[in-house]
Amino acid sequence: MGKTGKWILGTLAALIVLLVALTLSLPLLIDPNSYKDLIARKVQEQTGRQISIPGDIALKVSPLGLKTVFRLGEVRIASTQKFPDTELLTSKLVEIRLALWPLLRSKELRMNTIRLEGVSLNLIRSADGATNWSEGVTAGRPAPGAETRPPETKTGTPLAAIDIEGIDVRDLNISFADRQTGKDIRLNNLNFTTGRIRAENPIPIQSDFTVVLDESGRQPLTASVKARADLTFSPDLQQISLHGFSGTGQISGGTLPVPELGIALATDLDLDLDLKQQKADIKKLVLQKDALRVEAKLALTDWAAPKATGTLRIPAFSPRAMAASWGVTLPLADQNSLSNLAADLAFAYEPTALTINDLQVTLDDTSLTGTVKADNLSEQPFFDLALKLNAIDLNRYALTPPAAPAEQPPAPAAPAAPMEKSPEQPLLPVAQLRGLNFNADLGIASLKTGKLNLSNLQLKASGKEGMITFAPLAANLYDGAVTVNGEIDARQDMPLINLRNSVKGIQLGPLFRDLSGKEEMTGRADINADLTSKGLTQSELTRNSNGTLKLAVADGEIAKLRIIDTIRTARSLLGVAGSTSTAPESQTAGGAEGAGRPTSFASLSASGVLQNGVFHNNDLLAESELMRVNGEGTVDLVSERIDYLLTIYLAKAIDRSGETGLVDLAETPIPYRVRGTFDRIEQSAALEEIAKSQAKRVLVKELEKHLGGEQPEGTEKKSGGAEELIQKGLKGLFGK
Repeated sequence: MGKTGKWILGTLAALIVLLVALTLSLPLLIDPNSYKDLIARKVQEQTGRQISIPGDIALKVSPLGLKTVFRLGEVRIASTQKFPDTELLTSKLVEIRLALWPLLRSKELRMNTIRLEGVSLNLIRSADGATNWSEGVTAGRPAPGAETRPPETKTGTPLAAIDIEGIDVRDLNISFADRQTGKDIRLNNLNFTTGRIRAENPIPIQSDFTVVLDESGRQPLTASVKARADLTFSPDLQQISLHGFSGTGQISGGTLPVPELGIALATDLDLDLDLKQQKADIKKLVLQKDALRVEAKLALTDWAAPKATGTLRIPAFSPRAMAASWGVTLPLADQNSLSNLAADLAFAYEPTALTINDLQVTLDDTSLTGTVKADNLSEQPFFDLALKLNAIDLNRYALTPPAAPAEQPPAPAAPAAPMEKSPEQPLLPVAQLRGLNFNADLGIASLKTGKLNLSNLQLKASGKEGMITFAPLAANLYDGAVTVNGEIDARQDMPLINLRNSVKGIQLGPLFRDLSGKEEMTGRADINADLTSKGLTQSELTRNSNGTLKLAVADGEIAKLRIIDTIRTARSLLGVAGSTSTAPESQTAGGAEGAGRPTSFASLSASGVLQNGVFHNNDLLAESELMRVNGEGTVDLVSERIDYLLTIYLAKAIDRSGETGLVDLAETPIPYRVRGTFDRIEQSAALEEIAKSQAKRVLVKELEKHLGGEQPEGTEKKSGGAEELIQKGLKGLFGK
């Protein structure tokens, strides 16, 4: 090696020794703690907040200058004067390890690692809306009178050269106390680590943390989450992608029906962010807990006024089986209900509107399809519903009746305390109706509730500011059809109701049997009603009901009305035929509801007026082979009482079978009283009219014998004959 080579090597060795000496002596030459006051002053100028650094600021350089460690110990940043007792931020340790050679050689910022430990951020919003993170901030504000210059345009990609071995965050805590709403949200014990951070290269990320939602007066809801993903960003940070996300979580507290609920966030979450164009695209998001799986796709645009479109799918699963796996027994009477649930929909959202299209929901044997739209979300929402249901049996989802209590030995009788009548609950949610603006077109092919069966149910309704209109509410039931048009005016405290009902061809027998368990009345009914009422409770609505009602029933029977047997019993009380003994004006026959056969009729009609819950009718007409009935009376829906006076005209065919023994009363008008409560009806026939008819027949026969005898059948009776004279005499005697 020549002298030149030795000189070069010697020079290099000297430079290396000098550089090593400089790097080793750098912490001795520079005391970073001397900059504490400068740091505090700059923070005060930029944020208006006080910062204290009670810990030491350390600067260490490793041998040969491979690593430089900058360590900032304890740091405290105060809140504004409105929050003197709360520090905005505290930190136990901030450490940055830099690679010195790339920085000296090519001005490349290469950090080996960044460490944060024990960082706490405390955010508060007071009851008057003030916050401890925004007040007092002066950074970026021009001084009074200062010249405003346009921002400088920066070029280049300063992040392109960033190369960080990793970030390690331990015990990061963020709390937000909202004193306006009484809610506290806390992010506790966040641990966060990354792999090597370089632009356009996947960065592995792992994290675990706990989120607590604490509302005043409620048990806090806690969620513990562990997650991992791969993050990629562009040199200018305008595009960020998240792939391969997976995680697990445990949720407890709040209103959960189980002590703890575990959730798995499945893999294959693909998220692409374009910050420049303000776009986010979630290509696949899967949320899974046991058999429950939720799959979603989402596209976001215009973050200042966000718009979103996407799809949501829940594959079929068994809610009953899932509840059993959590140790929860569903309190439903049908043990096969909630065995299958699935959903599929597409949606579009913008700040003022939400649309759900292609909705398909399956619950057991029920299928729901249609669309849901909501407009004007920022002010007064308006909903537009168009839904179709194939069939649903609500009895399958009825709650299991409570078990009967075990028999206890009878306790000594105590003095009966006066019964306090519990107040009636309102039937109409007035406050909710006032704020409901909607159009609805609902259809149900088949509906069963209790023992009531409906088919082809259709509801077209609309509502605006408390005025609800339905035109029509229609359904087929019991071989007939019901149509209701009406309005509910909930704009005042006492809502007004107007209903126009039409019933065509309904079979009353099955209807009564399903509603009460008894066929109180049978027949095919047509009913037309125009009714108004006002009130909140059932008793108020009944008491204030007014309107008109018209009823027509064909081929029917009234179970509690026993006209033939009641009249026959009354007649038997008069004694043997031919007796002319006087009888009381009327007498109850047959007991509270009579005995024997119900009363049948070929047709029955009635119309009348409903006034304050009492129906007044004066044109009742019923006809059958055996009788004709006229009547008038009232039905009091408030006190649940009935009071009718009927006039019975028995037909000549009444004794065709030879069993009734009432042929002598044919075509005799017999007053008949029906009165009592809905549960107990009393009925009676007027014995006076029966007695008159009996005496009339006996007297006619006797007079005919003395005045010429009875004429043979088929012989025409002459005017002015014996019978006419007899009838005139009877009128004078009986007044008829």
